[in-house]
Amino acid sequence: MRRALELAEDAVAEQGEVPVGCVFVNDNNVEIASAANETNEAMCATRHAELVAIDGALKHSAARGQPLDWTRCALYVTCEPCIMCASALSQLGIAKCYFGCRNDKFGGCGSILSLHEGNFDIVEGLREAEAVDLFRRFYDRENSRTLGSDAHGDKRTRRRTAARDSGVDGAT
Repeated sequence: MRRALELAEDAVAEQGEVPVGCVFVNDNNVEIASAANETNEAMCATRHAELVAIDGALKHSAARGQPLDWTRCALYVTCEPCIMCASALSQLGIAKCYFGCRNDKFGGCGSILSLHEGNFDIVEGLREAEAVDLFRRFYDRENSRTLGSDAHGDKRTRRRTAARDSGVDGAT
C-alpha cells in the first residue's frame, strides 16, 4: 500500500491528478504492474489507475509470451474501486483487493454496489487516514483540469456565469 500511496502523491504533485494509485502483486507479493490516475491528463474518464495498471500488466505479459493468472493476483489501491473498475476486476478474477478509503459516491466494493461479492475478497481501511488526507489536500485546491473550470477555458461556463450575474435569462 505504501507504493500505491506514493503513486497517488506523485500523480497529484506532478500531473494534478485525482490521488488514486494502485499496485498489482502476484501471490509472492512481487509487483506486476502499478499506475496512477490519468483521467485529467488524458481527458478520458476511463483512465482510472486500476485500468491503466491492467493495461500495463497485459502488455508486459504479452511481451513475455506468458499469460497472466489474475486469480493469483491482489490489488492495493488508495481508494475503493469505482463501479467501472470493480466490474473489470471481477471480470479478470483477481483474488483480493486491499483499499485505503471508501468511495462514497462511486464505490463498487461495498459503498454503492458490491460487485466484489462472489468474485474477489476485499480488505478495506488499509492506511485509510493517509488516503483520506491525500483526497482532502487534492480537493482543498481547485482541480483546474476538469471540464468547466475557468482555468480550462470553458467559454460556456463563463457565458453562463456572466449571464446569471447580469440577470439575463436563458443564456447558453
